[in-house]
Amino acid sequence: MSTRQKSINGYRLEPFANLQGAQLQRARLGGMNLYCVNLRNADLTEADLRGAYLAEAQLSGALLTACNMVGINLSGATLQRATMNGADLTEANLRNADLSGARMYGADIKSAKFCRTIMPDLRVNNQDC
Repeated sequence: MSTRQKSINGYRLEPFANLQGAQLQRARLGGMNLYCVNLRNADLTEADLRGAYLAEAQLSGALLTACNMVGINLSGATLQRATMNGADLTEANLRNADLSGARMYGADIKSAKFCRTIMPDLRVNNQDC
């Protein structure tokens, strides 16, 4: 995981940043430390988030369509009503995440980790507790 600070499209990408509504389509954020970042209603369509650290992040209403999220850490993240259609969440850490109301059509969640995860249909997934 990278701890370096980075700016893209004028947005400073670092832990605790307020990036609500940010336009980050196709951004390369793989391996970045974005702990507790606010990306509510941000557009990350087709972004590369491989191995990024987004624990406790706020992603409600975010557009994550067709994102590469392989190995991402979303533990404790809020993804209510996020759109993740076609996203690759292979080996993602989704423990304690809230996916209520999220759209995940065609999303690949093989080998993803779930524990106390609120799924889009509001059931709690404890498969990896």
